[in-house]
Amino acid sequence: MFSLAARLVKTARLAFALALLALLSVPAAHAGVVTQGTILGIFSDPVLAGMVANDPVLGQSTYLNNTTTAFVNIFNSTNPTLCCTPPQQANGSVLIWGSTPGSSLLDFFGSPIPADYTTPFQLGTLTYLNGTSALNSLIFGVTLSLYDNTVSDSTFLGSEQIVITTTSNVAGTPPLDDDYLNVCGPNSSICADSIEAVESTEGGTGVTVTFTGIIVGDPTVDITSVALTGSDQTGTANGFIGTDAPIGASPEPGTWTMLAGALVLGFGLVRRRVLRNR
Repeated sequence: MFSLAARLVKTARLAFALALLALLSVPAAHAGVVTQGTILGIFSDPVLAGMVANDPVLGQSTYLNNTTTAFVNIFNSTNPTLCCTPPQQANGSVLIWGSTPGSSLLDFFGSPIPADYTTPFQLGTLTYLNGTSALNSLIFGVTLSLYDNTVSDSTFLGSEQIVITTTSNVAGTPPLDDDYLNVCGPNSSICADSIEAVESTEGGTGVTVTFTGIIVGDPTVDITSVALTGSDQTGTANGFIGTDAPIGASPEPGTWTMLAGALVLGFGLVRRRVLRNR
């Protein structure tokens, strides 16, 4: 009589896991051959609803649905041409969001894939400029998909979710007013590392970080670490790598309440059916 209960519990757990995977919206990788070209980063699917941290006061968060009010522009680069030392894309992909009075920006520049791509190498750099914007113009995340030299199914190397956590500027100074990013997903080992950027109105000029990783399996990029690029960035003018949790691209609190309620109802049905079969 407990086999039915076990099956229902297993089904509920599977449904819950599938719901979480759907939230991440991570596409499946396609089998291909690494050509040792340039890594291209493509932004897509901005998240238009989520949480603003330290709003209305320190330690609290407010849910915003900016579906009809968010300001966002994406300018993706599919040009693998390299420049600079160390070599990276001459023209990177750009994400701009927020408005009134200013906007924020992400700029990703991919790096060349070495002959031994199973040893950690530089995947690319990301520059984050933290502008001050109206809260109803914000986005809360974006998908970053990586490709090998050209953009196609056969060169796809995986996708990660960049969670953007905006803080309401209630402190007036860094680092409490710093906004931050977390790069999360099935192939990211750096979700717990927050990329913090000083607010432009508080002296911030942008922070640049370097992603390191390997290519394995299908092939797929595994992001293994993130660090500040160079040695001349400071926590008062640029930013730092912290440990703040990703809360920006979170569902509305009521979503979790409804999901929890559904699970409780499911377990209640299981219990009643078990009692009925005794």
